[in-house]
Amino acid sequence: MKEVEIKAKIKDFNSVISKLKEIGCDKISEPIIQRDIIFLGDGLEFLDIKSGTNVLRIRAENGKNILTLKQPQENELDCIEREVIIDNPREMEGILKCLGYHEVVRINKRRRRCDFKKYKICLDEVDMLGKFIEIEKMSREKDSIKVQDELFQLLLDLGIQKEERITKGYDTLIYRKINQSNCRESLMSLL
Repeated sequence: MKEVEIKAKIKDFNSVISKLKEIGCDKISEPIIQRDIIFLGDGLEFLDIKSGTNVLRIRAENGKNILTLKQPQENELDCIEREVIIDNPREMEGILKCLGYHEVVRINKRRRRCDFKKYKICLDEVDMLGKFIEIEKMSREKDSIKVQDELFQLLLDLGIQKEERITKGYDTLIYRKINQSNCRESLMSLL
């Protein structure tokens, strides 16, 4: 079983929430704060991630801490995922560093969730990035592109336009944004 997802950048949660209610998804959670720390093996950067690369995450959410392993498959939003609750996130960070992992990025977001049929729908406001909708499905389907096309149809039904689709994870988007800023600052210091 793997998690297949699709996401899109949106301007306004209210219109999406109205559409969700129209299709029968009216149990949308209150906002949940999630704080993620992403780790890669020593020597790896985001540009090195390919199918089978281990990406580890420590997530703090509602007083729980969760260690997640994600292994991208056909693309970045198609991953084998395994999770375990941990008691001591600081100690886990130390263990990961001893195992040869290094922190690459942190993500802070406010998430609202709802379930619709066999999908999990998330409305996310991500620091530094803005507002997004994400639709996830657990699948045994080998062809994840087929599953993502199915998920994309739901986005279209919710009034999300094709050009709003995002094919990268929040971690990659923040990493790129930070590194673009660092490149600009380095160039400016040379002038």
